[in-house]
Amino acid sequence: TLSSEWSRLTGLADAAASELRQVDEALARLDTGDYGVCARCGQRIPAARLEVRPFATHCVACAEKLGR
Repeated sequence: TLSSEWSRLTGLADAAASELRQVDEALARLDTGDYGVCARCGQRIPAARLEVRPFATHCVACAEKLGR
């Protein structure tokens, strides 16, 4: 139905907007020199994690503790 299609498209648009916001925030951290540094423990985020999730704000250990 048209209603379900609108709902699906709204969900896709929201997800895209969220990802774009996360990328913009990562670019801002790059400008300030905070990119690749865990926001919780201050340790470097491994390059392998940043390759998979370039907008990651937490290292794997902290992300697991936070349930992300």
